[in-house]
Amino acid sequence: MPVRKYTYYDFTLSLCPECLKRVDAKIVFENGNVYMLKRCREHGNSKVLIADDIEYYKNIRNYNKPSETPYVFNTKTDYGCPYDCGLCPDHEQHSCLTVVEVTDRCNLTCPTCYAGSSPTYGRHRTLDEVKVMLDTIVRNEKEPDVVQISGGEPTIHPQFWEIMDYAKSLPIRHLMLNTNGIKIAKDIAFAERLKTYSPNFEIYLQFDSFENSVLQELRGADLNHIRAQAIANLNAVNLSTTLVVTLQKG
Repeated sequence: MPVRKYTYYDFTLSLCPECLKRVDAKIVFENGNVYMLKRCREHGNSKVLIADDIEYYKNIRNYNKPSETPYVFNTKTDYGCPYDCGLCPDHEQHSCLTVVEVTDRCNLTCPTCYAGSSPTYGRHRTLDEVKVMLDTIVRNEKEPDVVQISGGEPTIHPQFWEIMDYAKSLPIRHLMLNTNGIKIAKDIAFAERLKTYSPNFEIYLQFDSFENSVLQELRGADLNHIRAQAIANLNAVNLSTTLVVTLQKG
């Protein structure tokens, strides 16, 4: 009998990559990889690589634990996942890491930016808006595990320090700042003030490559000197830092 070129493993729900409508999906094994096969009535079939190690994929699927839900749900369950997200009562996990986007704007115009941030795009959230966002997280979690202040580029927000002060005043177990490091590199005093938010504070530093050609393609600028100086300044003040890499196919 004819045999398909893949081995069927599981069935799930996903989204069409074009219209984002909910669609059925098969999880299959093919040539040592794990794929999701999706079909949208409007946009047809799509195939997505979700793992390149079948045994590893099966192993992580075996891990399970009781669901930890937030103390407060923000939306009702009307249409199902993902349309009621906010979090709704059907959600099986609390917010392990919450990203708070305080601005749409950025001091770079990265070609790879999924948010489309730039010096002119969108707006800064008001301080009151950011406080409401942070208060909602605390209401939901009581003591949030990790909250990341992000953007855009959060350090260019005109009320950046007020935002940081307010976030640090809340019962957040670990606070992070997601940044491209430009302001840290250009001003050691900026890094010194960030250090005052320790302990339980960390810099999540954009760091892609030492090669100018790669930086130009990913970031639209040669940031080698900025990266090196940012790390030097962070080391000088002994501030915990995680280097974050953006990967692009090709």
